[in-house]
Amino acid sequence: MNAQQKEFSARVGRIERKARAMEHGSEARLRKDGLIEIRPARKPLRRFVPVKLILLLVVLGLGYKVFLLGSLGESVYEARLAALEDGSTAARVGSALMQVDPVTRALAGLVAPYLG
Repeated sequence: MNAQQKEFSARVGRIERKARAMEHGSEARLRKDGLIEIRPARKPLRRFVPVKLILLLVVLGLGYKVFLLGSLGESVYEARLAALEDGSTAARVGSALMQVDPVTRALAGLVAPYLG
């Protein structure tokens, strides 16, 4: 393979890479010399864990706490949390997460009549 063929193959490779990069969109920019340059669009930054998923988990966890507190009553709920505090590390973490907070208490008061 001579030098011209190598140069041609390299140019074809660059063009193919740029075409693959532009499959997901492109941006046109005006350079200072007046030439319009087309570049691949930047990929948006992706979060490791989506915010909507975290929000959904928080709402589901709060709903679970409200349901338990409303159906069991505060005294029984607190007794079960106290029993969890004497357990393993995972049980202690669960107990800390399931502590009654003002929002849970208020919402449980609203739904308790419907839970029986």
